[in-house]
Amino acid sequence: MPSKRYEKSPSVQTPVSSKQKDSLKTPTEALRRKRFCTDIPCCILFLVFIAAFVVLSVFAFKEGDPRQLLYPTDSFGNLCGTGEHVERPYIYFFDWTKCIKSFNVPANILNGRPFVCPTTQVCVQKCPTKTSYYKFETYTANRVCKYDVDPSEVDYDILVQEGRCASYVIDSKPLFGRCVPRQLESLANSIIEVPDGTGNYSTVFDSNGQPLNGSKLEQGVKYLVELLDVKQISAMLVEDFTTSWKYILIAFAIAAVVSFVWIVLMRWFAKPLVWLGIILFIVLLAVISALSFLEFSELRTKNDNQILTEFKFVTDANYYKSLPITWLVIAILSTILLVISILIFFVLFKRLRIALAILQEASIAVSYNFFSLLWPFIPFILHIGVFAYWAIVTVYLATAGKPIYRIALNDTENSADARYGDICNPKEFDYLNEANATCVFWEYGYDPKVDLDSVLNGTGQHFKSFISFVNQNQWLPQVFSAFMFFWLTAFVVGLSELVLAGVYARYYWDKRGLGAPCVSLGQSLFRALVFHLGTLAFGSLIIAIVKLIRALLEYVESKVKEKTGRCSRCVFCCCRCCLFCLEKFLKFLNRNAYILTAIYGKGFFTSARHAFAIIISNPIRLLVIDKVCDFLIFLGKICITGGIGVLVFFFFTHRIAQAEKYVPELHYYFIPLLLIIIGTYIIATCFFSVYSMAVDTIMICALEDINLKKKNENHKLMMSKGLRSVFRMKKQN
Repeated sequence: MPSKRYEKSPSVQTPVSSKQKDSLKTPTEALRRKRFCTDIPCCILFLVFIAAFVVLSVFAFKEGDPRQLLYPTDSFGNLCGTGEHVERPYIYFFDWTKCIKSFNVPANILNGRPFVCPTTQVCVQKCPTKTSYYKFETYTANRVCKYDVDPSEVDYDILVQEGRCASYVIDSKPLFGRCVPRQLESLANSIIEVPDGTGNYSTVFDSNGQPLNGSKLEQGVKYLVELLDVKQISAMLVEDFTTSWKYILIAFAIAAVVSFVWIVLMRWFAKPLVWLGIILFIVLLAVISALSFLEFSELRTKNDNQILTEFKFVTDANYYKSLPITWLVIAILSTILLVISILIFFVLFKRLRIALAILQEASIAVSYNFFSLLWPFIPFILHIGVFAYWAIVTVYLATAGKPIYRIALNDTENSADARYGDICNPKEFDYLNEANATCVFWEYGYDPKVDLDSVLNGTGQHFKSFISFVNQNQWLPQVFSAFMFFWLTAFVVGLSELVLAGVYARYYWDKRGLGAPCVSLGQSLFRALVFHLGTLAFGSLIIAIVKLIRALLEYVESKVKEKTGRCSRCVFCCCRCCLFCLEKFLKFLNRNAYILTAIYGKGFFTSARHAFAIIISNPIRLLVIDKVCDFLIFLGKICITGGIGVLVFFFFTHRIAQAEKYVPELHYYFIPLLLIIIGTYIIATCFFSVYSMAVDTIMICALEDINLKKKNENHKLMMSKGLRSVFRMKKQN
């Protein structure tokens, strides 16, 4: 009887090589097989960088103080309104006229260092309400002095000479925590004279003994005076927002409902809705052009046929509405866009048939996986979380440090003192022998010239080595923070794409094994986070590096822009353009690589190479049809955004008679209108991003299906009848 030793056991498979395994795996088999972790080194690197970012965050939270951005700082590094100065929320400048010369410091003296206003700044309980001079009897009741001056000290000649008290006080009002002179316009070009306590009016002099006038004060506070109008406008904008926030939320709800209904209707009316979107887009541009030309004609008639009489930059939007040139520019731009859109439709009309078939199939896939419409809100929340955390860390990082004091010169016009802006120590500075210089607080930070031992004072000792490193490389934390922001945002985008690609790839290749829609979405999310975290980290790392290079290039360009010629600016422009195109291509490649990762479960390099091969083998078909689909989806978003925008415009401008009594009274109706338009577009983008990913996934799957058919005649096409028709694939027996 023959031995059974060489008989083949049914439970034992013939061993095959890895290449043979790959060739035997169809997309359906790949989707069903057990997954393994991909790009593990990149996953580890990603986690290490996150840990480093957390360490940097801990340092920023410990050393930073955002109150520096909210409260003013006196000349001694104290925050007004906090700590021992909690009852002194405002800051007063001893002599505003000294700040005038600081704005005109010669470049050879400044030498790239920041200018410092040399006047003393102290925290006060309230801003002075009367103007007085230290030689007047009314000075005592309004005097402003340093903190070490006792109320019983009244020898003002000595106090003013030593710089311990202000030589004059000016009637002021608080502005962003600063006491600024009141009614500057009425004081302009006039010598300031006030009652001196004896019944007479006497002239007020500055610290240099010169008569004080409104022009000097205005020049000294010019950077704050410009904020007066901004503050008033900001108050009106906040008031408009608080009045209209309910209407904004209602508009957002309507936008969400319309976007949701639009996506659902695409299931049965994909082609009609696409054509409706095209027609509405053209009609919308035509209406905007017609209304703009009509408004331009009416305004030109009112202005005696003059198109532009006078133009100036103002903050009132109604001024621009009254200019004929405004409506002429809008009319010309909308007309040009209308003509370009019509030409594009005529040129790409033949490609619309394939694009519409892809859209039809994508709409079926989206409706089959109904829960995928809710998925975009998760990455949207993640984006908000990443941005919020990065913004908080950046603020704390920007305010990390200890007080830095610099030398300020009282007279920069008649001095060649090159110490201006140098680091100084207020405790060791010789104020008596330095008649032309003052040691004043400038900022919080870690300057290389600052002795860390003298400023740490026993605090943050366990961070001393880290602080020393930051002190020598101050640019590094901010660059690293920006890099992590780019990496994390690209990672969230990749996660969203990979999860949706997994859902729609399974729909295309394995409808029977798809299961419940919510289960399919959960399985895809589980695979992305457990098995393909390294692939996501790899793809997002490449995008982050390109973005960081672009950001650094733009920063360098902004720094040397005024010192370079046309040739250099042209080189910078070309580099920015090349990096922009590279980033767009890499995002396109990453998107397709994630789709193939979702199908086959391979690493980033393998998937990217596979995706690139598909792109190269079908360049016209893929790129053109993909962009046509994206454009048609974009039209849907524009129609929803434009429709709601026009409706809201008619509502806030009292052009809907039935809703007249519900319209709120606003200073600037364009603020809620702009917020609603931006919010509506974001909401529509969230919903249509699902649709866009379905289109791209089905397109890649269809091209892969065709390639497999070309390689193997026995391969069974998985595409629907509609896709077979547009791709001209023969019906299988």
